[in-house]
Amino acid sequence: MDWYKLSRFINNFKPESLRGLASEAIKSGSFENFEKDFSIEIKHGTYWHITDDPNFKIDLNKGPRDMSSMSPTSKSSKSGLMVTTHLENWIPYFKDRKYVAEIDMSNVDRKNYYQVKRGFGNEFFVTDPSRARVVRVLPLPQALKLNRYRHGVLPKSREELENFYNRVTSEFKDFYELV
Repeated sequence: MDWYKLSRFINNFKPESLRGLASEAIKSGSFENFEKDFSIEIKHGTYWHITDDPNFKIDLNKGPRDMSSMSPTSKSSKSGLMVTTHLENWIPYFKDRKYVAEIDMSNVDRKNYYQVKRGFGNEFFVTDPSRARVVRVLPLPQALKLNRYRHGVLPKSREELENFYNRVTSEFKDFYELV
């Protein structure tokens, strides 16, 4: 994958609210993979990390450190990051955290983050977050509003999903040939 070209394409993709989903389409390699990622893995393109830090940064030397840890103990693992595409599922478990980091996963290889079933609902373990990027940190109410909006503009049927995939991959191919 040419991450530089993907990044340039995604930064100019319209509508902006579907940029993350567009990157998922390109990284998938086929509509079948994209449909599986979207429907089964629930990779919807907008990723969140709930935090108590209004200046949250991804720390590659620090992994999950609490009850959502992938570590077999309650101690922090040495690497990784937990994210979700359904922010509302995490809120009951992290009532003391008032901020949410929007995480750009467009430059993270699709094999480096996967759905885990730990009971919090739609969470992903990012095994190598070195290519992930914090877009911004928002107060929880603002992030919830944005999360609801973005879920509202996602494709609603298999046909809409396939049309979106075909549009994105065609535009990316044209862009890729120009750059």
